[in-house]
Amino acid sequence: MHLHPQTDRLWLACSLLAAVALVTSAWLPLWTMELHAPQYPRGLTLTAYGTRLEGDIQEVNTVNHYVGVEPVHTDSIPELGLFPYLLGGLVVLVVLAGFYARAWWMRAIVSLSLWGFVVGFLIDLQWWLYHSGHERNSDAPYRIDDFTPRVLGGTKVVNFESETMVALGYWMIVAAAVLVTFGPPVVRFLVASWRNTGTTEDRAVASPGQSTARQ
Repeated sequence: MHLHPQTDRLWLACSLLAAVALVTSAWLPLWTMELHAPQYPRGLTLTAYGTRLEGDIQEVNTVNHYVGVEPVHTDSIPELGLFPYLLGGLVVLVVLAGFYARAWWMRAIVSLSLWGFVVGFLIDLQWWLYHSGHERNSDAPYRIDDFTPRVLGGTKVVNFESETMVALGYWMIVAAAVLVTFGPPVVRFLVASWRNTGTTEDRAVASPGQSTARQ
């Protein structure tokens, strides 16, 4: 395929690398939760991928049952079904922008779309955690106050302590956003700085009067 003469090769390279990072994130975990309690010395884990949940789902559902939290069923989480389409749309957008987005506002749209996905993922997950701690079964064996697990960090509920953190797949999406937002200007700055680094020979510049006198 022939590139258009006005194609920004540096922008294109950053866009294609960003697309690779996005595609890679589809096979990597995005977020993890670890639960610790005296009755579970080894802890319980949940790992969220874009399209599925893995880990001690059955045990976590059993624990949640006692405080009225709805069981986790991957089939009932619409975000898991939407993820491939959202991620695929971003990949197509980034690749097309690499070839055709020449105006600054076009590139800004791509950048905002990626950062929107990065932030939106955490907002949606935090809402899901809020919902799990507030929309509970009133007939649960144990009645406790409503709670909200943190999407990032630690939370203690009764004798359970949870630790949550984003995982490698999420950081790949962040890397894609960083590449299209800061990649081209940072690389250009570094190249310009490198070319301007080193020693230069001092050259005497003759004044206009001296030049005339010599003639």
